[in-house]
Amino acid sequence: MIETSQRLETAFMVDVASSDLSLLYGYPGAMFDKTKMTNEFGSDSACKPGKEGKIAGTTEVGVEKSICGQGETRRAETLLKVKVVLKKDLGDGK
Repeated sequence: MIETSQRLETAFMVDVASSDLSLLYGYPGAMFDKTKMTNEFGSDSACKPGKEGKIAGTTEVGVEKSICGQGETRRAETLLKVKVVLKKDLGDGK
């Protein structure tokens, strides 16, 4: 899945959009980041600090844009958040 997402990202950046854009996806086992991700099941505990949980998988990719204004350092802005499923929502609780 991750390799397919990376190939999709390359095609997206080269064939469809500018190189300022990149696809976002959650790696299995990575921690939930509410600034870039939404929980597919929408459990409230996904947004509480310290109770974010680990990602089981990505259901929808997101889009991030690299921005650099005059006199600013380059920063990333999330245009579309990644939708993920958390391990705790699958019942294994880890």
